[in-house]
Amino acid sequence: MVKMLLATIEDAEKLLEIQKNAFKKYSDKYGDFDSNPYHMDLHRMEFNVKYRFGQYYKIIDEESNNIIGGIFAFELDDKNTFKIAQFYLDDEYQHLGYGSYVLNKLLDINPEVKTWYVDTIMQEEYNVEFYKHIGFVVIDEEEEHEGLTFVTMMLKNN
Repeated sequence: MVKMLLATIEDAEKLLEIQKNAFKKYSDKYGDFDSNPYHMDLHRMEFNVKYRFGQYYKIIDEESNNIIGGIFAFELDDKNTFKIAQFYLDDEYQHLGYGSYVLNKLLDINPEVKTWYVDTIMQEEYNVEFYKHIGFVVIDEEEEHEGLTFVTMMLKNN
């Protein structure tokens, strides 16, 4: 299984390495686009980890005690509205239920958040279906360039 712990500045390099590995496939497949976390630098990762209006969790494999991914969410307009900015796992840990566990845990530890947003690539059907399975719905589409469309998804908690 996996556990989530708040990331520290000491985790930033490892998180950046895993994030780059996770998002490289999208850079290769769709070309360069500004919002791809593959292009993030260490300074920005450190900023995100320390961001006072955000929550950056490292995802740890309990067996090896290694960091295997991360999830970063931040307040949009107020403490009741959050956006998931980055969410990634090492390839070998994907499709094992860990992503659902982590996302549901994030929702559970933030009961005051009533509205969640996330952007993902429409052409990556697995990613879209993953968020739909959790309860997100598509509320907007925006074409970045031919062959690359982003969808904004929203989840309302009661």
